[in-house]
Amino acid sequence: MKPTLFLLGPSDIEGQSWTKKEHLKNGNVKGTAQWSGFLPIQPFVMADTTLSANSTFVLIGIHESLKVPKDARLNLFNLVGDADASVTTLNTIQALENNIQPLRCFNRASNVFRTSRGILPETLSNIPGCHVPRIIASDPKSYSEFETACENFSAWPLIVRARGYHGGDHMILLTDRSQLEAFKDNQWLYDGIFLMEFIDYRNEGSLYQKSRILFVDGVPYPRHSIISDRWSIHSGSRADLMAGDIELCRQEEHFLAYLRDTGLQEYDEVFSTIQERVGLDIFGVDFALVDGQVLVFEANACMNFLNQDYGADGRYRYLESHIKALKHAVKKMLMRA
Repeated sequence: MKPTLFLLGPSDIEGQSWTKKEHLKNGNVKGTAQWSGFLPIQPFVMADTTLSANSTFVLIGIHESLKVPKDARLNLFNLVGDADASVTTLNTIQALENNIQPLRCFNRASNVFRTSRGILPETLSNIPGCHVPRIIASDPKSYSEFETACENFSAWPLIVRARGYHGGDHMILLTDRSQLEAFKDNQWLYDGIFLMEFIDYRNEGSLYQKSRILFVDGVPYPRHSIISDRWSIHSGSRADLMAGDIELCRQEEHFLAYLRDTGLQEYDEVFSTIQERVGLDIFGVDFALVDGQVLVFEANACMNFLNQDYGADGRYRYLESHIKALKHAVKKMLMRA
């Protein structure tokens, strides 16, 4: 009997987006599509011919009734990776894990909780050569409460980020108290936020470089290293400088080769400890190398890593080998389940 791999995700999610209610000033409410808090590998897993020949896949929502056939060879793969926006969902998945006792459970919900933005500094505390900026969760319900929270944080400049958002959405950098009032009408400030210590991570060329590695089954793989003149770097940040400067693309290419060939070994103690502390089967780490230390911005299981726009002129084609390595690693892990 072929093993069945159940991919777990909320049933109301379509593709890689979800609907979040946005309250407008005129009292209306609209839905806004954004990156959801789950690992976007389902299309690859279900379309891969080697995997499909060796397993039966069932994509279910956690609110659906799950009937497990008698004597089923069952594996579970939790795709929900946002520990801050999906607490109820993750608790439900954790109960499901305990009830059906699968052969293997990938990305256990209990480990996902370790990657909450507010908890991550504690999860990764006291790792030699690793630094995680100070982060606290806050729930101001008025401008005065928001102002007090920022003052009590006692670190300027600071980043204010909405809870449950990714890709640089709803995130601002405040250099001092005088800037607070300009943002007081932003509704998202009052729906749960994080206050984050800002660390200037510009390199010798006064540019920002944020890198990403993915851990698959305990092994780290380079994914990208985006260079920009802006501190907030996400997938769209290639348009800032790299789309018009081929030399920056070569710098990324060389840095990723360095990570693959020697860099990950040089920082093995740091990254091995991060893997051990987090404990997930697949998750990503966004970081920068600053003065010989690994500055960790985030670590979670909802990073996009299998899809890439290589540019109209193919200037990012050098990323293809790294993506292929990740796909091979995912397939190898699932084939051994």
